[in-house]
Amino acid sequence: MPFSEHGLNCSERALHFLASILCAAVLIALQISTVQAQTGGIDSDPGDRGTGGKNSIDGKIFVRGGGHLGRRAKVKLSSLNSGEMFMMSDDNGAFTFRRLRGGTYTVIVDAGDEFEKVSETVDIIEPARRRDDPGAIVPVTIYLERKGAPRTPVGTIDASAGAAPDQARELYKQAVESARAGDRKKAIEELKQAIAIFPGFMTALNELGVQYMNLKEWDKAAESLRAAIKLGPEAFHPHLNYGIVLIQLKNYKDAALELQIAVQKDSSSPSAYFHMGRALVSLGDYDPAEKALLKTLSIGGPEATEAHRYLGAVYIEKHDNAHAAEELEKYLALAPKAKDADRIRAMVKDLRSQAAAKPR
Repeated sequence: MPFSEHGLNCSERALHFLASILCAAVLIALQISTVQAQTGGIDSDPGDRGTGGKNSIDGKIFVRGGGHLGRRAKVKLSSLNSGEMFMMSDDNGAFTFRRLRGGTYTVIVDAGDEFEKVSETVDIIEPARRRDDPGAIVPVTIYLERKGAPRTPVGTIDASAGAAPDQARELYKQAVESARAGDRKKAIEELKQAIAIFPGFMTALNELGVQYMNLKEWDKAAESLRAAIKLGPEAFHPHLNYGIVLIQLKNYKDAALELQIAVQKDSSSPSAYFHMGRALVSLGDYDPAEKALLKTLSIGGPEATEAHRYLGAVYIEKHDNAHAAEELEKYLALAPKAKDADRIRAMVKDLRSQAAAKPR
């Protein structure tokens, strides 16, 4: 359940406006620890320059519903600017592409005639780095589909509800009704009872996280959503919700990574792109933030209003006063009763004046 923020405090000046939606922007490399392949992290081809960067894509291949593939598979990495690279996974389905620059890549896995070819888009988010920075390691999980098998629909939470005992399923239904009636505390207790009966009830764990989010009990929400992700790493909604919670906990680096996974799971979700944009703005990584927020607008949805506001902040930081004023005007058109609407109008006037005075 995605949240949007309204009524953020801001001053009459662009700098203070930016500060109202940014934490102290520290350019932190987006890194994550991942399980190493059988090579133990040893570089199999130290002469390969990759695309000339310091980042890596660390992948694992699984058969959907059936665990490891148990043999090697062909893996291709392609990007618009850097061409194609090829390698073989190991017997456990692990593979790593090293020395990659920031950008958008496509990972394509060919596991033979028995399986459909599968592709995943991976965005390497690359803030400014120190010279000795080792670069980011971006994880990607590939799930192979057997030819002729029904495909798993995008955004599916999990199949655990069907495996849950009747009593647990009934408690889950009661919790949903309690939440709809506004009694979130009762819903939480009913969900806890359902999970106690069936600890593998991932849908209930995700819903428990959502209810804690509604109560703004962020630490409890994070605990429930981590448990849901552990049970069902393929699911979209727990990744999205956990990313939103991490933003609330001001852990923007991990939030950006979590929301990147959500975008990979469902590239049609405006919520995933919007909240990834929020996290990146707070990291001070403005180019990828702009890309994510513009994607939000292209898809549409209720997040569009706040996306305009965040884009205004991005353009202010990039010293693009004309575009900043344009985005803030669009925000005001959609949210004319915002608490700080008068201040934003004054800011737009100031930005327009600065843009007009800038030498051409």
